[in-house]
Amino acid sequence: MDLGESFEEVAVREVFEETGLIVENLTLLHVFSGAEHYFKVANGDELYSVTAVYYTRDVSGELKIDYNELETMEYFSINHLPAALTDEYRGFLDWFKNCQTE
Repeated sequence: MDLGESFEEVAVREVFEETGLIVENLTLLHVFSGAEHYFKVANGDELYSVTAVYYTRDVSGELKIDYNELETMEYFSINHLPAALTDEYRGFLDWFKNCQTE
């Protein structure tokens, strides 16, 4: 997040920078934070993550991977998650899937 950016602005910018896709009309689904979002990263830094999860179907542009940011990229069904997906991201998607059934 750059100084002065909103969560939504970060989402739009990061999606574009990492994929070349333009996302619009985002709907905020949930903000995840708290003790269960503690991380210690490889360099020893410790942090509590705050993650805003958005939803949209309004996607345009040409998909192009930025190999400085990503190794691979793919679309997938929420019902068929990739095996390599981290527990953190799997938790966000499981939360979303559970909301759909309520």
